Amino acid sequence: MPSDLFSLKMRASCGGRHISGAEKILPESGVPAHLHSLLERAMHHANGEPDFVNLKLERLSADSILHLDALPVRSLTADSPESGLELMRGMLESLGVARSPEIVGLLRKTHGMRGAVLLDADTLEHLEPDLERGVRATMMDAAESDSGTHCSPCKNHYAEAMVLAAKVANAPGLVAELCISDDPDYVTGYIASKTLGYVRIAPLKKAGSPFGGRIFLYRGKREDTVRTIEFLEQQPVLVHGIPPKPQDGGRIDTPVQISNPQKRIRIALQSLHERKLHRTEEVFESPASAHVTLHGRDTLMFASNDYLDLANDPRVKEAALDAVKQFGTGTGGSRLTTGTQTIHKELERALAEFKSTEDALTFATGFAANSGVIPALCSRSDVIFSDELNHASIIDGCRLSGARIVVYRHNDMHDLERKIASNTPCSGLVVSDAVFSMDGDIVNLPEFLGIARRYQLFSMIDEAHATGIVGPGGHGVLSLFPGLNLRPDILMGTLSKAIGSEGGFVCTSREMTDYLRNKARSYIFSTAPAPASAAAALAALRIIRTEPERVARLQSNVAFFLEQLHRLGIPAQTGSAIIPIIVGNSARALAAADSMRDDDIFVSAIRYPSVPEGSARLRLTVMSSHTQSELARCAESLAKAIL
Repeated sequence: MPSDLFSLKMRASCGGRHISGAEKILPESGVPAHLHSLLERAMHHANGEPDFVNLKLERLSADSILHLDALPVRSLTADSPESGLELMRGMLESLGVARSPEIVGLLRKTHGMRGAVLLDADTLEHLEPDLERGVRATMMDAAESDSGTHCSPCKNHYAEAMVLAAKVANAPGLVAELCISDDPDYVTGYIASKTLGYVRIAPLKKAGSPFGGRIFLYRGKREDTVRTIEFLEQQPVLVHGIPPKPQDGGRIDTPVQISNPQKRIRIALQSLHERKLHRTEEVFESPASAHVTLHGRDTLMFASNDYLDLANDPRVKEAALDAVKQFGTGTGGSRLTTGTQTIHKELERALAEFKSTEDALTFATGFAANSGVIPALCSRSDVIFSDELNHASIIDGCRLSGARIVVYRHNDMHDLERKIASNTPCSGLVVSDAVFSMDGDIVNLPEFLGIARRYQLFSMIDEAHATGIVGPGGHGVLSLFPGLNLRPDILMGTLSKAIGSEGGFVCTSREMTDYLRNKARSYIFSTAPAPASAAAALAALRIIRTEPERVARLQSNVAFFLEQLHRLGIPAQTGSAIIPIIVGNSARALAAADSMRDDDIFVSAIRYPSVPEGSARLRLTVMSSHTQSELARCAESLAKAIL
């Protein structure tokens, strides 16, 4: 290999629209001929005539080049583009990717992006730093490419795709690459990975269609995407041993069947087991409380969201029983038909008073509140700015809206404002958890609200883990900032955590509740919450208001528990009653939880996709009814399990 090599890149565009791109890694002697060849290719492309062509020549050190072997190749032929896409879905499922139909559907929507979408393989979150540019794999070529003077301006789709596929397959954290060419004359696409090799599929679109796209599927820690992108965009690669192109129309040795639904389920379950991510329910034999009965044994509970131990309070249970006697077990309809009873309106008035808002609206669950409110506020013409650690119900509400979603770094107000400014002018929403459910930290509310006001965007705060827990009297995150003269447009919360019942709510203005009654589909088309749930929530809310010492005891318990952990050398912090102990991989988290179970202490092992891969943790929650001796006992058991 010559000591001096050069990277030669061509990019052609018209009016800012990408038309063509190509690159070579070659010795100095091959540069002149390839300059001419790439210029010819830029000027005569099926996507149109360019008004701008950029040719870039860069010297490379031979020592910096990574040499890779080409992936094994095979070809599949489908009867139609739809069948071809079904084959691609089946290949994804064989890799343990459960949401393959959604991913393949997204592939058709990436047309026009200059690079590829970097997509979380399980949550389908966009991970590319620039949503318009995408991620571009560059600095690569075939080691056997002609470096002499006889260069063809014609694109070799197959060879260039093989080079790209080999580089992408070796990028850290990437599960697979999916591609449909944007060349109108080329209907073949592919899926590639180290496991599958390079699988050509034809057709994936109709002849003459200019639509194409590329997706890189990622599994790993969010912070490690920087390393992945650096590899794709900056690491020089030469690919060796590219095999001859298979015959068009060729089929693999065994027939490929369109995957059946049951096989998809089996593949997904197998993948969950192999990755230590499979979950089952624990069945408890007693009410939710600080002590529960599990498998016939008295067990100390450190995983419940019933922070104030109200779900088993006699007064709360009595209120639920009285409601059943007065109103029956169900409502018989949605809130806008026959489902609204006096108990629902009484609860909404109490919630509005507790949160110091004009009005409130209750939903069947907290998930239903977020998945109904966000799509009611935003549509395709809007932009939603969402914290990267927001709860799944917020994420799903954002997706259901059809709005463009911009994810900002966790609780990073500088990043939030930078991303809003880069999308201004726009209409839309800024949304965040108040207390982040897997980390226990608290939103930077003053800056969050200031930014939303400055850019005239709706603001929404999810107080699921703040109501009844945070601030004086458990009034929530706003009570932590008594001098703040800004308020969120919508305060959302649940009735199923500190309030000890079930359901969700939003507290806001009368005008907004009137709007949501008529626009939030999860409110309009769901049966109203059971009267027993509403009555239980109302009774619990009254206890919280009249017994502030219960909230104070919870907060004191949290402080004491942190002291015990620090005494034992366990670093821990929280702004709430949630204490995450990050242990790394899923197997270690499960082993630690099992160790504590042997001590008759129940904690939750939280794994991907609830948290990023590599950040599995024990999620401990403190209750107001825990005694100091129980808190100390839990800390000792935890130290034994992880240290």
